[in-house]
Amino acid sequence: MSSSGQDQAIGISRLHSLIGALWWRVLILAPAALSIWCLNRSGTYRALIFDGGWTTRFYIVAWIALTPYLGWIVMATGRVTYSLIKHVAARRIDEFFVGASTLILAGLTFGALSILYAQLVLGAMLAILLWDTRSFRMPSQIVTNYALWLVSLVGLAVLAMVFLDRAAMPDVISTDVQQLYAPYLAEVARNHSIWLAPDNPIFSDFEIGHGNGLHLLLATFLPPQLTQIVSFLYYAAIGWVILELCRMLVPLETFGPQWDRAAAPVAVGIAVLGLAWDPGLHIMEFGKYHLQTAAFFFYALLVVSGPSKGRDGLGAGICGLALAVTYPLYAAFMGLIAALGAFTKMLQRDRSGFITSVMLGLGATAGCILIFAVNYFYLGIPATNPYSIFRHVVSESRFSQFGSLDILDYFVLSQSLGVSDFSMKVGWGAAVVLVKTIVKSAVLLATILLVVAFVDARLFPTRSFASRPAPKGLTAGVFILVAYLASVRFLDSTLQIPSLIRLSIHMNALIPIATIAIAFWGLTVAWRLLPTSFTGRAAPHIAVLTIVLACASVVHAVPWQSFVGDGTVAFVRGSPLEQMPRVRLDWRRCDELQQATGTDRILALNGYRAMVPCYFSSLLTRGKIIHTYQSDVARNFKSIALGSADAAEATLRSLGVKLFYVQKGNCDFWLNGFSDLFQADELAKRFAVYRETPDYWMLTWRNGDQLVSPEATTGIATLRLRSKEIYREAYGEEPFEVVKHRLPQNGKRGDLAVLEYLGQCH
Repeated sequence: MSSSGQDQAIGISRLHSLIGALWWRVLILAPAALSIWCLNRSGTYRALIFDGGWTTRFYIVAWIALTPYLGWIVMATGRVTYSLIKHVAARRIDEFFVGASTLILAGLTFGALSILYAQLVLGAMLAILLWDTRSFRMPSQIVTNYALWLVSLVGLAVLAMVFLDRAAMPDVISTDVQQLYAPYLAEVARNHSIWLAPDNPIFSDFEIGHGNGLHLLLATFLPPQLTQIVSFLYYAAIGWVILELCRMLVPLETFGPQWDRAAAPVAVGIAVLGLAWDPGLHIMEFGKYHLQTAAFFFYALLVVSGPSKGRDGLGAGICGLALAVTYPLYAAFMGLIAALGAFTKMLQRDRSGFITSVMLGLGATAGCILIFAVNYFYLGIPATNPYSIFRHVVSESRFSQFGSLDILDYFVLSQSLGVSDFSMKVGWGAAVVLVKTIVKSAVLLATILLVVAFVDARLFPTRSFASRPAPKGLTAGVFILVAYLASVRFLDSTLQIPSLIRLSIHMNALIPIATIAIAFWGLTVAWRLLPTSFTGRAAPHIAVLTIVLACASVVHAVPWQSFVGDGTVAFVRGSPLEQMPRVRLDWRRCDELQQATGTDRILALNGYRAMVPCYFSSLLTRGKIIHTYQSDVARNFKSIALGSADAAEATLRSLGVKLFYVQKGNCDFWLNGFSDLFQADELAKRFAVYRETPDYWMLTWRNGDQLVSPEATTGIATLRLRSKEIYREAYGEEPFEVVKHRLPQNGKRGDLAVLEYLGQCH
């Protein structure tokens, strides 16, 4: 054969090899591409809310198909990161959290550089996945363990229920998700940046969301509801962490070979209990970032509790840094975990473990300082919560470009009146009660297990085996878990801050493992004294059967009831979201206002909570319904709400605002609705009725002889007056008037329950 013929044959052979190497990779990734296309079809969100049908079914299938790929992205990124910082294989759980941390930091960096483009993000993720496919291997032979399969099926049932109920079904219940989380991700996708657009300065969303880099990356090519899917990944990761904690703190194989096959099913069962416990993780709002935070707390506990062998201090530092940049105040929790770990490792003289704990704390501290600095030099304030601390260092000139300090002053006044006084005595009492409850439950459980094992050893003895070494680090691990639980409960009960309490729900998932770990610790003491008491054949089977029954009972009593109560089955069958049992907000109102007023912007004077679905809604044109405290109008709060009627009118006209919404029978006036511009005499002079329905008045600027009817004037004035009366009854004073006139606070508190009357105007 000639030289040219040989070259041609070699070229064809290489082409065939390349095609052979790529075709199965393309086949693997094709479902992900199809799912992304399906989720991004125009009109999908509107159809989910109002129509349902096949759009809903395809939407669910698309998320089911895409979610494993998102998990794969996280894991593959972790493997890439470890190949760079460690050059040795890491545990899968470490790969997940280091991968998530890397993506968080990468997303923040891309956003800060304003290069969050879908093409760039998808290209980078595709390259990572293709790199990761090089290490694909055929799975090893699976050992048959029917008990493990059974409890795993219960666990899969929990994951499936939670996925459909909390992840796949868009959150149309939480008022915060509609106005604080999804809107910012939509802005990031629009602007390709974490920085705020001048015409839509949603600063609170920026503060909450700009550090969540994984969400930012995915928002470039997925709808904002992706937050719930990412939360589900973290939910599953928490179960994984609990499983690893169980393997470390409850190693049943210590009692002999007869317990080997029971160890894995029991560990999985405890993980299922943690995921399904009540009140537990599944009731947390998946549309927020709380599950991400909780997952990192759990992983940090695993890092500082476990043996230092195989751990990487730099990886722990990256995780601490990533958590803190998501929200800097969380560094306090990470610092607590790191301190507990450093203390125990120091007592154990474990130098490597001590360094890992210190690196975790240093990473969190660095992330906290970084984000506080970014916030200050951009927003003009390190954080708006706790505002009472950072108010003293605010740069008013910078912050005035985004919002109003007067509005934040109003928040502090109204919210602080609704928070109980701090009480360290109450916090200490709650922490002690929790620890006592865990210990008592553990003692009862250990006693029962010891009796069962003793009877079993007498009735069904096996031949004795050589004893195995007792697990190391069990005492330290139990101490860290219990100390963390007590500390969180102490903070919750001392501060009594609602947001902190909602975040701390995650600690309930640790209660089963802490209880069982203490019980196991007690059993190891008995095992050292009476090793022959653990040589029976039936006890391991009884332990497995008990954990399976406990899991099934808890799953049926908790996640299953939520699954049924939320109408998830109806949603899966295609029912629209507005017909779900717990939906109370009127989504039709948003659509009606859009159709009736075109592109003109609307300032709602009342119905703040009723208008939540309409703020920043993708159903409406951008900025259609002006948000009460995050908008260009709110930025001019001092002129509009606190200034004279003339100043308010001039400012609103300069901003192009000419429509004003007042819901009938609703006393929920707030901030701008209390402006002097909307007093009864000013309404008659300056406004006309643009549109009136049985449900609302739509006002506009007076033009010529058009007037607001006396009935409308009287109706609006009556609602406004009653609103002030309700606030006065609730707070003992009017928060708006206190802020407007800089009045001293009287320190008295009324009946906060009357705030429920705002929506119905009782």
